[in-house]
Amino acid sequence: MSYGIQPQTKKPSRLPKILTIICSVLAVIFLLVSATMFVSARSKAQEIADARAEIQSADAKTVEIDSEITSTKEQITAAKAKKDAQAWCTDFDKNSMTVTDLDKMATALKTMPEQQRNAVGEVCGGKKTFAEAFAKDVKRGMVNTATPTCDADGRTVTIHGTVSLDAPTMAKIGSIDITYDVYASDHDITESDTPLGSTTATVPPGGTGNYSTTVPFAASGTFNCAVRVKSIWPTGL
Repeated sequence: MSYGIQPQTKKPSRLPKILTIICSVLAVIFLLVSATMFVSARSKAQEIADARAEIQSADAKTVEIDSEITSTKEQITAAKAKKDAQAWCTDFDKNSMTVTDLDKMATALKTMPEQQRNAVGEVCGGKKTFAEAFAKDVKRGMVNTATPTCDADGRTVTIHGTVSLDAPTMAKIGSIDITYDVYASDHDITESDTPLGSTTATVPPGGTGNYSTTVPFAASGTFNCAVRVKSIWPTGL
């Protein structure tokens, strides 16, 4: 049996373990920080992308709204043009158009805005064509009315005669009706005299038209008769 003294067992050092733990903790912290920074950077990039998308969407909506506003304005303008055109077409009526009125309406058509004038063509194309032709042809001597012949029998008077037109543009439309007021009196006929009736001559393109009407008139001796152009209108319009 040995009673020698044995050396004490040396306890292993804890430093490596502590260092390992510290390194592990630092690694975790680094990972967390990196992940946080990555998420933060990605979130910022997404915010920028979202902001750009919102701006583009807003721009698109602005363009769409501007387009709708423009379209609405155009529709309002077109509706007004059509309404005004319908009014012109209604007023430009054979039964109410004297030669003076015809001249005024043709001038009004000529000075209309283009969109309204085009609308007139859509609503009443025939009237538009006639008004434009009249405006080109109207002049002194356009209607050539021969001196009327007047035959009286003591109770009535028959007034008849011929008429031609110097109107090349209107001739392209077709025949034209010339309506006259007729007068008979035992004195000189003036603007204050009342017509005894009316008569119409149909003038073919480049030709001559005839008119004739019989109206009540008690002639006693010498008397005067006359005709005055009341209206000009295309046959059948």
